[in-house]
Amino acid sequence: MTAKKKKNRSGKPPKTGGRRARWLKALLVFGTVIVFLGGGIFVYLAVQVDKRFGAKRWSVPATILSDTVILYPGRSLSLTDVTQMLERRLYRPSKTGDLKPGEFHAGRDRLKVYFRDSQLPGKRLPSRLVTLQFQNGRLKAIASPQEPLPYLEIEPVVLDRLFGPERESRHLVNIRQVPQHLLDAVTAIEDHRFFEHPGVDWWAILRALWTDLRAGRVVQGGSTITQQLVKNYFLSSERTLRRKVMEAALALVIEVRYSKEEILEMYLNEIYLGQRGSVAVHGVGEAARYYFGRNVEDLTLAESAVLAGMIRAPNRYSPYRNPDACKERRAMVLHRMREIGKISPEELEAALSEPITVAPSHLPVKAAPYFTDYVRYQLEELYEPEVLASEGLLVHTSLHPELAFAAERAVAEGLRELEKARPKLKASDPEKALQAVLLAVQPRTGEVLALVGGRDYAVSNYNRALFARRQPGSAFKPFVYLAALDQFTAVSWLLDEPITYRTNGDLWSPRNYDGRYRGRVLFRDALAHSLNAATVNLAMQVGLERIIATARALGIQSEMRPFPSLALGSFEVTPLELATAYATLANDGQRPFLLSLRRVVTAEGTVEQRRYMDLESVTSPAKAFLITHLLQAVVQEGTARRALSMGIDFPCAGKTGTTSDYRDAWFVGYTSDLLVLVWVGFDDNRSTGLSGSSGALPIWIRFMKSVEPWMNPREFQIPPGVVERLVCPVSGELATQYCPERIIEYFLPENTPRSACSYHAPR
Repeated sequence: MTAKKKKNRSGKPPKTGGRRARWLKALLVFGTVIVFLGGGIFVYLAVQVDKRFGAKRWSVPATILSDTVILYPGRSLSLTDVTQMLERRLYRPSKTGDLKPGEFHAGRDRLKVYFRDSQLPGKRLPSRLVTLQFQNGRLKAIASPQEPLPYLEIEPVVLDRLFGPERESRHLVNIRQVPQHLLDAVTAIEDHRFFEHPGVDWWAILRALWTDLRAGRVVQGGSTITQQLVKNYFLSSERTLRRKVMEAALALVIEVRYSKEEILEMYLNEIYLGQRGSVAVHGVGEAARYYFGRNVEDLTLAESAVLAGMIRAPNRYSPYRNPDACKERRAMVLHRMREIGKISPEELEAALSEPITVAPSHLPVKAAPYFTDYVRYQLEELYEPEVLASEGLLVHTSLHPELAFAAERAVAEGLRELEKARPKLKASDPEKALQAVLLAVQPRTGEVLALVGGRDYAVSNYNRALFARRQPGSAFKPFVYLAALDQFTAVSWLLDEPITYRTNGDLWSPRNYDGRYRGRVLFRDALAHSLNAATVNLAMQVGLERIIATARALGIQSEMRPFPSLALGSFEVTPLELATAYATLANDGQRPFLLSLRRVVTAEGTVEQRRYMDLESVTSPAKAFLITHLLQAVVQEGTARRALSMGIDFPCAGKTGTTSDYRDAWFVGYTSDLLVLVWVGFDDNRSTGLSGSSGALPIWIRFMKSVEPWMNPREFQIPPGVVERLVCPVSGELATQYCPERIIEYFLPENTPRSACSYHAPR
């Protein structure tokens, strides 16, 4: 039966043009939906991309820097000393004199250095070639290729970075800083059609797919640089179809929103390029410094090829871990660059023949760790942790890197020496080992130049310099004698007898260190020989409250109670407090605020925080000088006289301190330009058997001798308000022609001796 065609109301069959119209309409609707849906997705992705890239793109941790160091002709520095300084700043040796920035060449008595460009707050140390000449252990001359230089300022050392949980180290660079051969190397090996495709390279994907199919496994990826950036920023590393689709979509969006140069700059700052201990190295700026000791703009073609080759597998191709694999990978990058015409045959051969020379890798991630902790505590009072971990702040400090490294050596070697001489001091458990603190301060400014808060930061990060509360012992005595200067002079007689005192119902009698009592002793000798009985008797005459007020003014903030034993340092202080008090004596009676944090500068160069030298006059320069003069006698003839036999031949003053049962050994000594405090003891307060002279003083001497090139000790200047007289050391009266020995002694004008020596008068 023939089917009858369905007729419309007019009795005619429907036209085929109507069906087409319905299809067209459906297609139009579908297309409109697709366009709106695609547009919506694009807008959504664009918003996400803008939100991510519009804000701060990377978390750049705050960087803590040391102070700069000044060199000048005549300074007692050897070629080896300066070489070590350069290596601490990641400069690397060159076998030839044809240097590039970040390199040095050492001759017999000449050092040629190509310094890197370095930006500091308010000034710039430009990239420059400098020659240093040495003679007999001294820096004889400094010269640029054009002229002799009166001095040379050397860039700071990076001490630490305040990482967030990610522990990513990154030095951001602008693409204008990146040399063309590094851009070419990266694009050649990762995405040579980067400047041609729209974010997704379909041809590369097909090629990679074909290669993978032939191999039967994934051997080649087709991701563009933009896709790699997307993966690192937005997506996980899982290999799913959904992730690949999102990766491609986001790459297309980014290509629309940003220029090729912006995308490449983001990529070069983002890429992971290996590990430095627990810290991840990100970006070519950080990698250039870490692997080659250079700023990124100073990289050679061969070095650029190394970094580009590492992108695929940074640790497998690390020049530190696998130099052979690194070299092969570098060759692959260079040949690829030659294939696509980025370098000439001559450049290829030259780069292939260049040895891979890396910067010193043994340097710790965190230098001067106790000091940087001290700075970090201060920063945490100023900034939220997220700001410190992400805003790229530059923190400039007072630390003198050469003194700081010398301080760590002095503590480590000094403690080992003590344990070698006294095996009972050596503990089998490192956490119970003998400890030490060393603080170095510029007394005129209060700048903390070095701070070592313990023996080994890896074993114990407890910062004893800041937090350990220990009895100062005899190291407190100078403050007793300072409080007495209105009533007593250097040649006043004190009673050195074991008088018994009642304290809170208990009887107590001071005992001298050697068990001997001299009956009568001069004020100056009682301090020089650290006589306990004479000092307590003096304190009781001066008044304990007065002594507390004096110590408080000098900087001791810990609790002090008016007991007779106060004079012998029976209360507890921190090393930092004691250093402040001594710095006041060394600074003509002006108490310095101890300064470690100098400036905090934003990534844009704005100085947000600045600390200035802060001094407060708490006693007269004349009284401070009189105590300094008496403390010189401690070194020359008193409890620290062994310093002379151990090579301390420059003017200095100081005081030993030993507490009951030899639990604490102290020595605080200073020159006209450097104050150094050393403490030695156990954390659990058990006896060391060491006195200040036998325990702390040797470490002080070791340190001072090692930093002599950085000191300029001079005679302590006599301030106005001090008069000198020739006195007899036996009678303490004005010397006469009959006195066999006469010494110069200093006095306040109102307290000068009046009577002539009665002991050696003619009979």
